[in-house]
Amino acid sequence: MKPADQFRLLELSERYADEKLSADEISALEAELRDNTEARAFFAKTLHQRAELCFDDSWHTQAAAEAKPTAKPVWWRHAITAAAAACITFGIFWLQSSRDGTVATLIRSQQCQWAGSSLPTVEGARLQPGVLDLIEGLAVLRFDSGAELVLEAPATVEVLDAMNCKLRRGTLVAEVPPQAKGFSIDTKDAKVIDWGTKFGLSADDDGKYMVRVLEGLVEVEDKNVAGSKKLEKGQGMDRGWSKSQLNPTSGDGTEPSRWQPTSVIDAGDGWQAITTAFGRGKDSYIQANTKPTPDFGKHPFIRVKRSDGKPELNRKSYLAFDLSKFVGRQIEDAELVLTIDPSELGFASFVPDSTFAVYGVIDETEDAWEENGLSWQNSPAHDPAQPDHHLPTAAKVKLLGKFEIAQGINRGTRKLRGKDLVDFLSADTNQIATLIICRETDETADSGLVHAFATKENDTRSAPMLRVKVN
Repeated sequence: MKPADQFRLLELSERYADEKLSADEISALEAELRDNTEARAFFAKTLHQRAELCFDDSWHTQAAAEAKPTAKPVWWRHAITAAAAACITFGIFWLQSSRDGTVATLIRSQQCQWAGSSLPTVEGARLQPGVLDLIEGLAVLRFDSGAELVLEAPATVEVLDAMNCKLRRGTLVAEVPPQAKGFSIDTKDAKVIDWGTKFGLSADDDGKYMVRVLEGLVEVEDKNVAGSKKLEKGQGMDRGWSKSQLNPTSGDGTEPSRWQPTSVIDAGDGWQAITTAFGRGKDSYIQANTKPTPDFGKHPFIRVKRSDGKPELNRKSYLAFDLSKFVGRQIEDAELVLTIDPSELGFASFVPDSTFAVYGVIDETEDAWEENGLSWQNSPAHDPAQPDHHLPTAAKVKLLGKFEIAQGINRGTRKLRGKDLVDFLSADTNQIATLIICRETDETADSGLVHAFATKENDTRSAPMLRVKVN
């Protein structure tokens, strides 16, 4: 910060403490402190120095000796000290909220869709206490205390005041600067108190929650257990959240099951479509560990992840399509359609816009894999010992194409179409084609998002589909 700016803020802080700022000057100061971290820190420092001077008895004794006729009484000094200290703790963050009840700002919205929110959802909107319900994308809230929350859809958060909020369901990442120490986030069964740090929090309305500390220190108070627990960088606490996400059910009976076609669909204009539910079709995924994974083929999703920092968390997905209905017919065009499924495992904030690659397995002897017996040790076109854990064995596959998923997107479809896919399907001789889906983009920090796509076991989203145009 330039000396001129420091002098200007010093003067403003003195006039603010003496209640001599006009309404326009207060508004301009609020905007500057809200948007400029360096200015906010300098402003707090000047108020802190003022409080220390007011509280220093030796300074007041000397001043009283030099100017007895104008010396102030002790009660006056104490009042000024209390007022200045209050400015340090509350003044900066509650300048605006003291007038209109707002306590936070929606500073960024990325690919956002909202539903059921009682608060404004326009980027830049000032927020009073209320509820935000994010169903798509990423949104960043900056509380007047300085704390910032990144909401990762789907997530519902209740804004309470400048130092408190409640995560009703979903996932967020919180970053709390020193001036906002003590910022707290409630869940149904816990309270997380931040002591100047960065952490991730996931929770559900059934009480399950997970805390992961990325920097600094947090304190967790479980409402079902006496006392609290402090967590430092790299530590976490999981009360059933990960287990519920790793071992999902295909449905809870509250919605009717989606019909997954088990026959060839005539899509018109020469196009026909099949899913992994047709014939000998199958879908599953593998994870880089030594534990057996006999049930991944039963999951309502396939998962994909690249993690160079933690290779044991890499995941690749496998699809197989039954091509028996296309025998003897020339394939002119083809398209793979995948439906994105909200994974709710890991933090989207730690994974940028991501590139995915789709490979076709060349060796047809490897098409006989079992979806409920697939593992890191026995998967097609896969070498557990190769350095690039997230990729298949290059000599055994053909790259069919790539697609992108932007950060924070957890719904919609992605399509892959082109000559390479057509050539791969046309070269098939055993009426079944195996595809492998890999994520090329690494996470930027541990606990990054695991991407997911719906399978034929999914009750609410469409299974992987192969659309083929035949002559």
